[in-house]
Amino acid sequence: NSKCFILFHVRLCSLCLCVYQYQYVLFQTPKTWTDAQSYCRETCVDLATMEDMNEMEMALQSVGDDYSDAVWIGLHKGSDPKWHWSLADKDFYKDGEKHYLIWSSLGDNNCGLYGSGKLSTISCVYAKYAVCFDSSEQGAAQYILTPKPMTWTAARDFCRQNYTDLVSLRNDAEYKTVQEVANGKSVYVGLFRDPWVWSDLTDSSLRYWRESQEINALSSEYCVAMLKNESGKWGDRDCTEMQPFLCKCSILIIIQTPKTWTDAQSYCRETCIDLATIEDMNEMEMALQSVGSDYSDAVWIGLHRGKELKWHWSLADKYFYED
Repeated sequence: NSKCFILFHVRLCSLCLCVYQYQYVLFQTPKTWTDAQSYCRETCVDLATMEDMNEMEMALQSVGDDYSDAVWIGLHKGSDPKWHWSLADKDFYKDGEKHYLIWSSLGDNNCGLYGSGKLSTISCVYAKYAVCFDSSEQGAAQYILTPKPMTWTAARDFCRQNYTDLVSLRNDAEYKTVQEVANGKSVYVGLFRDPWVWSDLTDSSLRYWRESQEINALSSEYCVAMLKNESGKWGDRDCTEMQPFLCKCSILIIIQTPKTWTDAQSYCRETCIDLATIEDMNEMEMALQSVGSDYSDAVWIGLHRGKELKWHWSLADKYFYED
């Protein structure tokens, strides 16, 4: 539900590129997690969500060293633990691959162990060999056995620092390749179970926990923050603490190449999400500031009149709009 608005300039001919769908903005006024969530939803889009390590790097750059203890993000504790892969890039998985789980046994533990062609559960604190995945390589070279046993969290950090992440098992070929790399050992893979959910309901499995954080601790607090003493890695904190917070905010981009409304709509849908939707006067002010005086006649937005002679926004996703 992140909003990326593009407004089309219909007279000038210089070109402006749309780079990001949103940006992270650090607000220094300390608030509780719930108040921070409300503020981000009123002012921007929501508390910050990170969907992959590239976005995590963007968040780290946005925060920098400009905080003393912790910064709230949009992750909070839900009630329904779910299985996820550590490698969170949504473009990495084809349909059905995220949930292609071949179990030999499914217990109460929260980390995935792979051996003899099937998955089982294990406590995340045990030291085991693990298999990393390297997206910069091809074929069998993408799969690397760790040099020594380590806990699941330590294995994840090792794989991220040296390669891409812990391995995901997406299909039969990958199950077979990882079994060959494991060479008879039972190994950690990137599978874990936890109850954490994002404020904007994005289905992101990215976790950037400090090494001491338990994967699914019953005694954990209910809200998550980036921690200064952990170089921005995450930890659970009491939701009533007063902390600065990181919001996900829309970027309004004016494209200088003149187009018809229909062509502008097609371009925005291909390049970003859609033509601009303006939901309230705060967003109208943002649009006015983005456009400024840098046009001579008109700028397309996403409002149009349909066949029933009723006005509609181009962005028709019902989940995009609040009641």
